[in-house]
Order: sequence, then structure tokens, then C-alpha cells
Amino acid sequence: MEINKIYNENNLDTMSRMEDNFVDMIITSPPYNIGNSRANTNNPDLNYDTYSDDLEIEDYFNLTKSWIDECLRVSKHYVFWNIGEYAGCKGIAGYIMREYKDNLKDTFIWIKNNPNPTGRGVVCNGYEYIFCLVKDGADRRKFDYNNFGDNMIKNYIIKPVNNGKDNSGHGYAFGEWMPKYFINYFSKPGDLIYDCFMGSGTTAAAAHKLDRNWIGSEISKKYVKIAENNITTRELAANTIATGNISCSSSVT
Repeated sequence: MEINKIYNENNLDTMSRMEDNFVDMIITSPPYNIGNSRANTNNPDLNYDTYSDDLEIEDYFNLTKSWIDECLRVSKHYVFWNIGEYAGCKGIAGYIMREYKDNLKDTFIWIKNNPNPTGRGVVCNGYEYIFCLVKDGADRRKFDYNNFGDNMIKNYIIKPVNNGKDNSGHGYAFGEWMPKYFINYFSKPGDLIYDCFMGSGTTAAAAHKLDRNWIGSEISKKYVKIAENNITTRELAANTIATGNISCSSSVT
């Protein structure tokens, strides 16, 4: 499998071609099951074109389990997964703590210092989870590899909501701070980072800037194009988008 590519396909198809322990670390944030029509109200043309983000909650949990199980198989070390508790995925934290109690190494809380406002009578969602999962039997007390140095790493991070300002075309992309934070502390230069929901390419750009290799999966052709543009503008030397059996290359000038 070629690296430093986005594969325009279901992430289960991508991971099916990976051997066990193929990647060093995974950082991702899946769709939140909030409904296709609400995914990008400012630009509905950029909503998911091949996936309905409006599943029954049990179907959403089952889908979540299918890709997490594969992530744990192909990842050598850590799986970092960002998710919030919204109406469409209510109970996801409890599900993870119950279903993956033997894999849950740590839970980081992202505290938003500029949460999106809500209507009257609706509680403002001011935080999200970043779960760290490891394989069965791994030491869940200490991190096998870290760049902590003398720093004390807390399990909460105070950062702003991106609001689409630095990821054109994706209203809910996480900011580049997130993959940079975990890549910097929990991997080393030359490692292979995988994002199974690549979206607008933020993880790839962060990995490149920190001298890591990367692979991404993205089922939406529209978001693949957005990611290609974003990665290019973030000064990757070259990027190849693989679409099934067709590869389209783009060079940075």
C-alpha cells in the first residue's frame, strides 16, 4: 500500500488491505450522526455525497464498532478518536466505556473556549471527547512511547472551535492543533499516521509538518477534492489522490 495518499473509499476497504500493526498511530473524527441536511448549512453542496449521516442510534453504534475494531487491528500503538455528545450520537461515551473498557487507555476532554451558541432553553455544548484506545492486553497505565519530556500532560485541552475558518469547505473540521498535539506527543518522526475519516485533510497536513508519513480514507469525492486543495495550500511537496483503481496526481508549485 502506498503512503502519503488519500484513498477515496470506505475506510473498511482501506484497512482490509493493511496488515496487523501497519500504522503507528490513528487520529480521526467520524461523522457525528447529526443528519445530512445539517452537516453544512452554509454550503449544502458540501454535505456527504455517499453517506447518510442520520442513522438509527444502534446502527450508528454498530458502524462505530466495525471501524474501531479494524483501527485497533491495524494500529501499532494508539487510536485517538474525537467525538462529541450530540442528539444523533447521544450515549456514545457510555457505549465506548462499556464496549471497549479493556481498550480505553485515557479520555481527553477538549474544552471549547468559543462554543457555538444555541437557542434559548438549549444547553450549550462546550466540550468534546478525545478517546485514546489501545489493543487488548496493552499497558493502560503508561504510554509506551511519548515525547512528554518534563511536561505534565493534562487530560483536558482548552482550544477554540474551528468554525471552518482554517479548513475551507468543512464547517465542522477540527483545527490543526488537534492532530499536531497528539502526533507531537505520542509519535516520532518517520512514523505512519492514519486518519480513517480524512475529511478536509487536516491530519495529513499536520503529519507532514511534523515529519511523519500519513494515509487517509475519505468516502466523499467532494471532501477528497477539498482535502487535496487544503493539503496543497499547506505546502505538501506532492499529493496523490487514489480513487479506486484510478489515481489522480497533483503537484505543488
